[in-house]
Amino acid sequence: MNKNIDTILEKLKSDIYDDFKNIVNINSFTTNLDGVKKVKKELKGIADKLDIPLETIYSSQKTRPHLMYGKDLKEDYYAFIGHFDTVHPPQSDFQTMSEVDGLLKGPGTNDMKAGLIVSLYSFYILKHLYPNQDLPFKIFFNSDEEVGSLDSQEILESEFKGAKAAFIFEPGRPNGEIVTSRKGIGSLEIEVVGKPAHSGVEPWNGINSILGACEIIQKLEALNDYEKGIIVGCDEINGGIAKNVVPAYTKIIVDIRFSTIEQQRKLFNDIEEILRSKNSVGATVRYNLELNRPPLQKSQESDELAKLYMDIAHSLDIECEEIATGGGSDGNFLSAMGIPVVDGLGAVGNFSHTKKEFIYKESLIYRIKIFVLFMSQLLKQ
Repeated sequence: MNKNIDTILEKLKSDIYDDFKNIVNINSFTTNLDGVKKVKKELKGIADKLDIPLETIYSSQKTRPHLMYGKDLKEDYYAFIGHFDTVHPPQSDFQTMSEVDGLLKGPGTNDMKAGLIVSLYSFYILKHLYPNQDLPFKIFFNSDEEVGSLDSQEILESEFKGAKAAFIFEPGRPNGEIVTSRKGIGSLEIEVVGKPAHSGVEPWNGINSILGACEIIQKLEALNDYEKGIIVGCDEINGGIAKNVVPAYTKIIVDIRFSTIEQQRKLFNDIEEILRSKNSVGATVRYNLELNRPPLQKSQESDELAKLYMDIAHSLDIECEEIATGGGSDGNFLSAMGIPVVDGLGAVGNFSHTKKEFIYKESLIYRIKIFVLFMSQLLKQ
């Protein structure tokens, strides 16, 4: 089978790189809806060429376009998941792909347009290897993952209940690692409301919201337990209007990460207890605490899938281990639904979300080969 795959890949190489370049060179910053629609159209064209008819679908909000194949599949299928939005805005000077010393550099190369190409071409090759078999694959590419999948979460949770397993084509890590667990993510916005006063004339008549905020921040920071995977980051604060006015309003933005659902529940309770308790300056506290993504937790089933993938990579003398990461993906939602998830199956690269973003050119090809061999094993079971 290896020789057959190598022969097919050799014939497809030029198309693979051309298609990849074409989608990278279209700006699809999440809020650039015009660009999002253009890259969606380009992806549909690539998929049509490969005889994978992607259809445009919308959530109940009907505001953002997403792509799906296999919508009629309800159970016993494998989910291929990716996103085609990026974090690079249209006004950035980082807009096109370039090749330097075996690296393909450009916006969204690593996160995660390469993964889209890996998934589509893997599917295409598998169709050639199994021409008389209806392959149980369901594809979903969304356009809002970088901002939390606020629109597409609804589709993920309604359309993928029957998946046997989900494969997420986020980038492989710099040394070729796949991702088997991710932290959950929470967000917290706090408003501390005090009372203004002239700070040089009668500061005692004011209530200093910044002092109240600092008191809250110290208590929240005490919840950190890095060894257990708990992170409470008070990463943004804004308050005050002038140096001679007692600040009447301060806002705090907090990033929250945790490794398990049990940690999340206790952590959220502890946070609310802090925010509901009185502060020494007498400021009023308002807050909004939300769960953005549940954790992606490794199960026995997902562990077995990951080991199979890694064994296949090792048999090809390709470095591949597993890793846990603090960042979230759409795999978090599917894992919380009880679906075995293996993540980080895209190409291998580094520096996502920066102007140094790249993938190793050759990884675009060998990651397709690994995944094709991996799925071939699963199809035999």
